[in-house]
Amino acid sequence: MAIDLTKIETLTVDQIDDIQFDTGVFVKNFNIEQFRQSILDGQISRVTKDSFGVNVQRDTVNVLSDLNGVHFDYLEGLVTTKVTASVTFTLASMSAEDLALALGAADVDGDLITVKFAIEDDDFQNVALILPILDGGFVIAELPKAFSTGGLSISTSKAAVGGLSCTMTGFKSLADRSIQPINLYRITAEGSLETLTVTSAAGTAAGDTKITVTDYTLPTGAHWVYKVGTTAPAIGYREIPDYTWTEWDGTSDITAATGKKITLAAVSQNGAIAAGNATVTAKA
Repeated sequence: MAIDLTKIETLTVDQIDDIQFDTGVFVKNFNIEQFRQSILDGQISRVTKDSFGVNVQRDTVNVLSDLNGVHFDYLEGLVTTKVTASVTFTLASMSAEDLALALGAADVDGDLITVKFAIEDDDFQNVALILPILDGGFVIAELPKAFSTGGLSISTSKAAVGGLSCTMTGFKSLADRSIQPINLYRITAEGSLETLTVTSAAGTAAGDTKITVTDYTLPTGAHWVYKVGTTAPAIGYREIPDYTWTEWDGTSDITAATGKKITLAAVSQNGAIAAGNATVTAKA
């Protein structure tokens, strides 16, 4: 009897959207709010190779197991004794900072890297693995206080890039009990366009208007574009402006007729991130 595989297929579109793709990147000094504002802008820390690993292990004990007359494991008695979180990755680069990172506690003096036997607070670093998802989002494993527990291991092969293997483990802190061994984030691709406050006033020359944006700082790597119309031109979140939009340097007057609507948009490499509009007032 033939089997119709389509009748037992369990894969759905939503599941495809959640599939992790490629190996992602390793970053230091991760900040979730900066990441939301400008994805990976200037934060890619090291070149990596091969695969990444994220492991979270919970150790438990059932406090009811030693009681007389108790013969089963009851959920009411389960207590967490420890949560261990670690990430593993392989760096393709081997700078002095990379080697010191793998050693955990080390002193760097020019070309010389030496092992430190006393572990200090600043030897614990904030690191994160950022893994891309097929829907355009990301899964992020952040270790706020991470320390290398895997030691230094360098592997090479003929006619291939060598690798510096690292295992970073997350720790809690008595000084700040809010610090967790690991923070996991699932950032979705959806977002919303930030609203800009745009005003128009008479420019220097006849027919020109001076545009002002208040309470907004253009992110690094982003640029301005504008468009004029009878009604306020629209642009969507992460939409790439087409040829009908004009570049603006942020200061120059713009030629537009009084009464028209002008839309100004801030655009990053991923598309529009903020926009606002105003009714044009031009110099007569």
